[in-house]
Amino acid sequence: ELRITGILFGMLIQKGLVSSITLGIALRYVLEALSKPPGQDADGKMFRFGMFALEQFKNRLSEWPQYCYHIAQIPHIHFLRADLLREVDRSMGQDETGNSNPIADLQSAGTSVSYTSLKGLGSESMP
Repeated sequence: ELRITGILFGMLIQKGLVSSITLGIALRYVLEALSKPPGQDADGKMFRFGMFALEQFKNRLSEWPQYCYHIAQIPHIHFLRADLLREVDRSMGQDETGNSNPIADLQSAGTSVSYTSLKGLGSESMP
């Protein structure tokens, strides 16, 4: 059931059936689910929901480089889904050597990019 829900949720994002404020909220829910530790408990189920959803709209990630940055900051993604992390890196504009990351460019210019900046996700200026 959770698998079906995650797939449906992700497909709504993929197909563009949610937009604006609702899209921001949906993306935030997926990010929060991905940040839960994997395992067999309730948090692990949330993580799996997030993975099922993300798999559905991963080809749209290039539209949201800041979102990709936040996914890349989740520690367990690095060792559980290195394949997904490569896609996230590509979506942020990195090549195989990690060059040309627009988020890193923003940070080096002094622009704050943090998980808390996603709290405003859903405003007209962001996803």
